[in-house]
Amino acid sequence: MRKSLKLITMLCIVVTMFVNVSFATSTSTNTTYTPGFMRINKVTLQNIPPKVEGKVTLTGTTENAKIKILVVKDEIQRWYDVKLENGAFQEEIWLIDGTGNYTVSVLVHVVDRKYRYGPTVKVENLTEVNRFTVPTLHVESNHEEIIQLANELTKNVKSDLEKARRIHNWVSSNITYDYEKYYRQLEKNFDNEYGALHAYRTRTGVCYDYSNLVAALGRAAGLQVKVIKGNYTAPGRNELHAWNEIYISEEDRWITLDSTFAASSVTRDYFDNSADFIYHEKLDVY
Repeated sequence: MRKSLKLITMLCIVVTMFVNVSFATSTSTNTTYTPGFMRINKVTLQNIPPKVEGKVTLTGTTENAKIKILVVKDEIQRWYDVKLENGAFQEEIWLIDGTGNYTVSVLVHVVDRKYRYGPTVKVENLTEVNRFTVPTLHVESNHEEIIQLANELTKNVKSDLEKARRIHNWVSSNITYDYEKYYRQLEKNFDNEYGALHAYRTRTGVCYDYSNLVAALGRAAGLQVKVIKGNYTAPGRNELHAWNEIYISEEDRWITLDSTFAASSVTRDYFDNSADFIYHEKLDVY
């Protein structure tokens, strides 16, 4: 059942979710090297090969309560959250900014949004990656819960268009807009959980979560899916927003869909209809 909320109240803030920590301080001298491992600032990281094929896997342990991963290529910086289980971690990071040299660092939380460097490695990526098909920040398309739902939704479906339709319908019908999170963002409080997996488990989210869940389910189902960051510019409104584009291989075209707005509308489904998107202004693609 679609929610009977009014579209006029459906707002969201996107930009600050994409980069949400301060630049790290300088590297500490508290460093230990042992065969196969590097230990800095209470983070032990297994060695990584200097040349990789499209992705790196960071495996290690830490005595710290919170760490992040920073991936840098040229002028591009990407931050990733790290899940710790009894101090252990294993994170698979896809190198989505082309072939060439990357710097990958584990960062240790200090206070508030301040971090300092743990282990840092340099790798050369030899393989070009299609970033619209692989897991990325907050698009956990490789998680077993996401994969299971994607398989259920697209079972026996042959066309990309029908896969996209089923995913869009499920997200817009099963996720409730999180107004409390939205208002926290208005107050510049971004200490929230975001992403596809969080939206799936809680059945709530803002537009960023809706679009990440669509992307995760689509990529898990074998589709190319973009997360679009942009503005909603209807008369009297100019608000940051997020939605999706999905590639339909049998028609060789990209379609546009907005599961956030579809969740609140009783007259429009915001799926592959250009008239529904005249006020959607694209700024960036993820």
